Amino acid sequence: MQSIADQDGGMDMNLNLNLKEKLNSNLNPKRKAAAAALTGLLLAATLAVPASAEPVKPDSSSFELYGTKATKVARVTGATPEGETLPNPNQTKSRYALGGTDLGIVWDATTDPAHPKVMVAFGDSFDGWGGNGGGGTGWRGNVLALSEDQDLTDDLKFTTMITDPATPDYAKEIIHSDHNTNGTGDFTAIPTSGVSVGSRHFIHYMQIRNWGAAGRWNLNFSEIAYSDDEGQTWTKSGVKWGPGSKFGQAAFLKDGGYVYMFGTPAGRFDGAYLARVPEADVLTKEKYEYWNGTSWAVNNEDAAVRVIDDPVGELSVAYNSYYGKYIMTYLNEDRAAIVLRSSSEITGGWSGESEIATGDEYPALYGAFIHPWSLKGKDLYFLMSQWVPYNVFLMHSTLEIGEPAKNLLADPSFESQQSGTISSPWILESGKGGVDRNHAFSRGGANNIFMRNDVGWNGIKQTVQVAPNTDYELTGFLRTSQNNNAGYFGVRAPDGKIMKELNYGRLDDYTKESIRFNSGPNTSVTVFTGFWSNGDTWIQADDYSLLAVDSVPPVITLKGDASVEIPLGGTFEDPGATASDNLDGDISRKIAREGTVDASLVGTYALTYRVTDTEGNAAAPVTRTVKVVGPAYAVQNAAFKDASGNALSELPKKGMVLVSADIKSYTSSPEPVTLVFALYDKKGELQNVSAVTQSVSPGATETFTGGFMMPGNHSGYTAKLFVAKSISSLEPLSNVASLSQK
Repeated sequence: MQSIADQDGGMDMNLNLNLKEKLNSNLNPKRKAAAAALTGLLLAATLAVPASAEPVKPDSSSFELYGTKATKVARVTGATPEGETLPNPNQTKSRYALGGTDLGIVWDATTDPAHPKVMVAFGDSFDGWGGNGGGGTGWRGNVLALSEDQDLTDDLKFTTMITDPATPDYAKEIIHSDHNTNGTGDFTAIPTSGVSVGSRHFIHYMQIRNWGAAGRWNLNFSEIAYSDDEGQTWTKSGVKWGPGSKFGQAAFLKDGGYVYMFGTPAGRFDGAYLARVPEADVLTKEKYEYWNGTSWAVNNEDAAVRVIDDPVGELSVAYNSYYGKYIMTYLNEDRAAIVLRSSSEITGGWSGESEIATGDEYPALYGAFIHPWSLKGKDLYFLMSQWVPYNVFLMHSTLEIGEPAKNLLADPSFESQQSGTISSPWILESGKGGVDRNHAFSRGGANNIFMRNDVGWNGIKQTVQVAPNTDYELTGFLRTSQNNNAGYFGVRAPDGKIMKELNYGRLDDYTKESIRFNSGPNTSVTVFTGFWSNGDTWIQADDYSLLAVDSVPPVITLKGDASVEIPLGGTFEDPGATASDNLDGDISRKIAREGTVDASLVGTYALTYRVTDTEGNAAAPVTRTVKVVGPAYAVQNAAFKDASGNALSELPKKGMVLVSADIKSYTSSPEPVTLVFALYDKKGELQNVSAVTQSVSPGATETFTGGFMMPGNHSGYTAKLFVAKSISSLEPLSNVASLSQK
C-alpha cells in the first residue's frame, strides 16, 4: 500500500503500457468489442509520448469500469466465531465492548500529513449482540474508530476507538440520542457519511424516528455534527434536512474546493440526488447548491433531480486517480447485491451497475463504504456489513475496464411519467390503467403504474432493442388485488409471439417476478405485464429491469503439470489450480476438487477441478493425472521349512520343501493374481510349481502356503516365491523370496 503522500498522483504510464493485457483478460465478447478501440487509442497515445514527457492520461469518457466479485479480507469488528479463519486484528468485543455493529463509514481524516489517518464511523452498536441483526445489551447509536493502517492487503487495524477516559475499554456513543423507542421520538442517531476539511471533521447523520419494514425507516431529520478535537467530542451543528428530504442520507466527496453530497431519502428504495457546498461553508445551509440536471440551484433542494435511479442504499462515492474516474458503491435492494458504477463526470454519465458482492455469497449484505486509501490503483477495498452476524468486514474487489450491463428499459420506475396517463416509453396496450404519482403506492421513488378493470385483458408494454442470440433477465415488482388469478409477465418477439412468460396470481405485497430468455435472431423484443380481469381486478407495478445475463463461463488453469508421477510410499502435495471469470475475477477459492491420491497404493489417480461463477456458468472441468509407481505386490516374512517343520537355510536335494509368506497388495483395485512357488534348475528352467490364483484386496495382506518334492537327482536348484500375473505368465509382479542349493 502506498503512503498517503502518494495519493494525489495522476494515472501512471502503466495503464497505457499494460492496457492491452487488461482489456483482453477475461472480457466477455461485448466488453471486448467495446474495449478494442480503446486499446488502440491508448497504445497510440503511449507511443506518441516522448520518453521525457509527462504520461498522457487517456480520455476517461471513452471507457467504463466494472468491479470483480469481492472477497473477504478480514473481520473488522466483533469476536471471531468458531470455525472462522479470517484475520481479526481489532478484537473489538474484548477491547472495546463492541460485539455487534454495522456500516463502517470510512473517510480520510488526516490533519497532520506526517500522521495520516482515517476515521471509521459505525451505526447501532452493542456489547452483547442479540443474535439477530441489531440488538443486545450495551446499546450505543454510533461509535468511532481511528486507523493509520495503510496496508489493506491483510486486514484493517484500528489505532484506537473513541472512549471516555474513565472507561478506556468501552467505545462510547459520539453523537447523543435519547433512544426513545416508542416510535415517535428520538430513536437513534445513525451516521451516513463523513468528511474532514482542514482540522475539522464532519459527520452527516440521520436521526431515526422509527424503523419500518425491511429497508425502510422514518426520520425526524438529518443533521451535520462536527468535531474539532480529533473525534473525541462532537457538536450538533443545527444544519438540518427535514424528514422527507432527498438528503436524509448522504455520501460526501471533496473535489475542486467543494464538498459534494450525494443524497438519498430515508431507506433503500429511492434514487440519488446531488448537492455541493464550498469547503469553507459546510455549516452554512444557505450556501448549499443542488444539481437540477443542467446547473446548480443555490439553496433550493426542490430543484434537485435524480442522478441515479432507484434503488440506492447506503451510498459511497470516491475518485479513482488511476483510471481518472469517479466511482460509487451501494446496495441495490432489487438485485440483493452491492453494485459499482463509474463516471467521468460527477454530475452524470454514470455507467450501468456491476455487481461486486451478492447476497447469494454473503447473505443479508448491505453497506459498501470505499476506503479512501485504495483509489490509486486497480485494487478497491471497502467495508461491508452483514445483518447476521451484524458486523463489518474488509472486502477486496478489482477495478477493470469494461462495459457493465445497463438496464435496457427506459423509465424503469416510472419516475419520468409527467401525468396520471401512461406515456412513452411505456404503452397501455389494452384495458384501463394509469400512473400513481406521489400517492405513496410505489415500491421506491414517487411513482408506480397501475391497471384496474372488471373485463378483458389489461396490459402495459415497452419495446426495446436487444442483441441477437443473447441471454437476458427481465425483472419487475408487482402486487395485485386478492382476486387476481390470471396475470402474465413476459416477453414477445417482434411478430407478437410469446418468447417467455410467467403466470402470476395473488400478490399481497410487491413481489419480484423474474424470467430469463434468449433473444434468438431478434434485434428487439417487447416486454409486457398484464392480467385477465376476474371481476374488479387490479395490479400495481414498479422497478423494472432488463439486463443482459453473463453467459461466459470461468476458466480453470492447473498449477504445475497435468500429469505427475510419484513413487509408492512417496508424498503428493496437490499444487491446485486457479480459476478466473470475466465478471467475478479470481474465483480460485470456489474450486471444488474431486478425487484423491493414495500414495500407499500403486495406480493411476484422477483429480478433477470444477468451478461455477455467481451466474451459475460452469467452467470446463480440468483433470490432473497422478500415477503412483512401484511394485504392485510385496512378498513379506517368507519362511522355508522341511516336512518336519524345521527351518531351512538352504534348499535340500530331496524331500518336501514348504514355504509360507505374507503377500501385501499395493494395488488400488482387487484384480486376480497368481501366488507362485516355483523350482528352477541351474539353467533357469522351470522344474516344478505350486500356485494359487486369487484376488488380494487393495492394501490387504494375504498368507500363502505351498510346497513340492525335490527331484533329488541334481544340484543347483533354486526355489522362488513371488506374485505373477497368471500361471502361464510367470513374470514377477513383486519382489522375489528365494532359497538355493549350494
